[in-house]
Amino acid sequence: MLLRNQNATLVAVLILSAALISCSRSSSRSSTAIPRTADGKPDLSGIWQVHNRAAADLEDHVARFGLPAGKGVVQGGPIPYQEWAAKKKIENAKDRLTADPLAKCYLPGVPRIMYLEFPFQIFQTPDHIAMTFEWSQVHRTIYTNGAPALEGIDFWMGDSRGRWEGDTLVVDIKDHNDRTWFDQAGNFHSEALHLVERYTLKDANTITYEVTIEDPKVFTRPWTISMPIHRQTDADRIFEYQCQAEAEEANGAFEPDAKTWYPGPSVGVQPSPEWKDVQTAWKAPEKKGEFKRLADGKPDLQGYYMPDGGGANYGLGKHEQDFLTPAGRGVIVDPPEGVLPMQAWAKAEAESRKLPERGYDDPTAHCFVAGVPRSMYVPSPLQILQPPGYVVILHERMSWRTIPLDGRAHLPDHMRLWQGDSIGKWEGDTLVIETTNLNGKAWLNEVGEIVSHAQRVVERLTPIDADTIHYEATVSDPLVYTRPWTIAFPINRQKDELLEVACHEDNQDLQHLKDIRDEARAKARSSN
Repeated sequence: MLLRNQNATLVAVLILSAALISCSRSSSRSSTAIPRTADGKPDLSGIWQVHNRAAADLEDHVARFGLPAGKGVVQGGPIPYQEWAAKKKIENAKDRLTADPLAKCYLPGVPRIMYLEFPFQIFQTPDHIAMTFEWSQVHRTIYTNGAPALEGIDFWMGDSRGRWEGDTLVVDIKDHNDRTWFDQAGNFHSEALHLVERYTLKDANTITYEVTIEDPKVFTRPWTISMPIHRQTDADRIFEYQCQAEAEEANGAFEPDAKTWYPGPSVGVQPSPEWKDVQTAWKAPEKKGEFKRLADGKPDLQGYYMPDGGGANYGLGKHEQDFLTPAGRGVIVDPPEGVLPMQAWAKAEAESRKLPERGYDDPTAHCFVAGVPRSMYVPSPLQILQPPGYVVILHERMSWRTIPLDGRAHLPDHMRLWQGDSIGKWEGDTLVIETTNLNGKAWLNEVGEIVSHAQRVVERLTPIDADTIHYEATVSDPLVYTRPWTIAFPINRQKDELLEVACHEDNQDLQHLKDIRDEARAKARSSN
């Protein structure tokens, strides 16, 4: 009897042990399982950031002024420079505080953008991997649809074409210019740079990122860097670090405007007594043809588009051509008379902004982002993507908007951004986007029509056929206007790809505009 009881106890212990081992293995599998998209590919979507010092120096390095110490990420020894290039790297390092392209707020290039100490977000569709970066609103589009690389064009960020090899995303990147560095330590390349990136989900929260670098003009052989990139599980969005705007505000080159800029959380908005929150009821545009839909039945807006802004970047109302600006048909649909309902002070300010010496004050003259709604009618293409839970708009003039569809609340009022905080929802076949939290620094166009930090924008994007989106935006700004107003125009599908406009890097006009401003100010001082 005693032996029987001992055997029963032993069996129970073995069963319990087996159950615990099985549970442990199941838990381990669960924690390491990688997420997948509907088509079975590893799902890279999310917010990511490195936890290393590769941005300072790809190789092992001790601390120097402005450069924290860190372990290297180069595999198999030092970077294999040719003899002349090794000397050039030393010169770059010596002059890095002024010679580093990033010190001038230029585009970082690839792979450097991937390991800057700023987060970025990945959006994934069957045809594209889009990456939006906090640093200067840079974005990358990796085409995974088999489209061939473009020929005869070089880019700061290269031309990225991707393919899946099993569970690894392999990206071939060519057509670089020679104006970017790999890090702050002066590691560099030529225009012959060729990169092959590999993204492999190690687990749900870690990407193993590997880049093989080939440049026969600079290096003796190909070499590779490798590092983990970590999911930011406590973040649901990335913000803006507008490098050049922050630099110019700090050094006084871009001057504050007390009438429009956000004054801080202690100052509330006091609408003018003229303000009346009335507007014409919105009417859905007439459908003219069929259009594609996503699997969930929502309209498929994805594609490459050119807005037909009707000259809005040179005046929202109807206007004739003058010696500086082209004519425009007018895009104001409310008020019906097609005139912005400006308060008296705003009319005077808008007239002042038309003067030649005020051209320097237009933020887009400095290559800052255009804001909302101006981003949508600047005469430049845009790309729309619809990854799960979002609509993403990439602008060729290097900025982006990510519009979540999850019903989240807007940011706290004191969080103010150039592109604001946009949240979307579907109302039938119309995408409705509400944008708040704008900083009031943007102009509406080159003739200086005005919005302030009190601005709230409601945009409606409605497909009316396979190649046309009807766009409307209603702007409410009680500091500037006497009532809300609405603009409307078509956004037309094109057959090309989004390229790269390196506005700041190639800006030839700003100094000329500054000279005109300074001359006018000097003349005004001398006459007083």
